[in-house]
Amino acid sequence: MEASPRLSKAAAQPQVYKNINLRQLTIHPLASLRRYKDLMDLSLAAGNIEVHYVRGIQEYFHKNNTTVGLSHLKIAAQGLYENGIYLYGMIMLCRGQEEEGKAMVEKLGWRQNMGCIDKCWKNIKRSLHGIKVTTLDSYLTAYETTRETINCHREDINIRCATCFYFKQITKFVSLFNYVMQFHVFIPLIHSINLNKFSPFTNLR
Repeated sequence: MEASPRLSKAAAQPQVYKNINLRQLTIHPLASLRRYKDLMDLSLAAGNIEVHYVRGIQEYFHKNNTTVGLSHLKIAAQGLYENGIYLYGMIMLCRGQEEEGKAMVEKLGWRQNMGCIDKCWKNIKRSLHGIKVTTLDSYLTAYETTRETINCHREDINIRCATCFYFKQITKFVSLFNYVMQFHVFIPLIHSINLNKFSPFTNLR
């Protein structure tokens, strides 16, 4: 940048930081806890929605600052960042704020095509990999409450209809955070397979 004053001046503009592609940091949110501080701060100040997503994960899950984390994730969701929409929506559902959570997830058009939802879920699993997360009591309550209303497609977590869709997504989300919960949740859902070969991660696709 020192060799090109014009580029240096351009990089100093907020619009550059607002639109800069920070996908690698969304894949590895913890990487920016000790590095890239200036980049994160400038991008955050400029309203970069990917940085709000990264900061939201850091605060909500890693630092357990749930209020601050939610505010960042909500900004990412309102900015129509798909991973942010899905993650914020699922958190709201698991916190018992069903109306807001469903309204957010519905924006991803899962009733027409599950492709976007499944892509977001895969991305979020990757973003949360390696982050130690405590399963909140409200998450387990949301799972138990929703499970009581579901009688369809219990044999496969990946078969989802309008009735069982949210239960299956909540199940996957809650199970991501707790190994014991994973084993407990999926046994009734996959009773048709050989339990001797069962891995609690088998049907988390």
